[in-house]
Amino acid sequence: MSAGWGNAALSVESVDERAEASNAPAEMSVRILPWVATIGVVWWTAAFTGGLVIFYFGLVMGSIVPWLALPLTVGGVLAALYGASRVWRAMRVRKADAPVLTIDARGYHDVRLGAAIPWSEIVSLTPEQPGTRIFLKIVARDPARFVKRKRLARAEALVSSLSELDEEPATLIAAAEAHRAAA
Repeated sequence: MSAGWGNAALSVESVDERAEASNAPAEMSVRILPWVATIGVVWWTAAFTGGLVIFYFGLVMGSIVPWLALPLTVGGVLAALYGASRVWRAMRVRKADAPVLTIDARGYHDVRLGAAIPWSEIVSLTPEQPGTRIFLKIVARDPARFVKRKRLARAEALVSSLSELDEEPATLIAAAEAHRAAA
């Protein structure tokens, strides 16, 4: 009987750790909604088809207006190749169903931007809604360190789109602010 009591006894330290852990904000990993990824596939398939149509008209125009055949044919091939590459990428996004945004104790990680941004590097978080889409403007100490695209590196702030994800934007903003406050 005393062995049972010995196993059930908790130290004060472990009770404090559990209380502290229960107050910590929960980790969030969100994905792009499936219908949004499907629309991307459909859109780029239409662009690919448009490139093929331009290519075809370039071939047909060769017999009617010879000087117009080469630009249309080359433009159609380039448009079709670009459309095909984008269809391939959109299909990979649709098939992957991987988390796009992760908010946890380590930081804010939006794979569309680049590397995870630690909470210690984030100066401010500002939600913005310029129309129907909701964005989270993240001001970091050195934003160029966390982006994978050079055009984003010149910006003074990073912008993460919270629309079209499988969690409500208000919930994501609240989670980001709670994690930042806890850090």
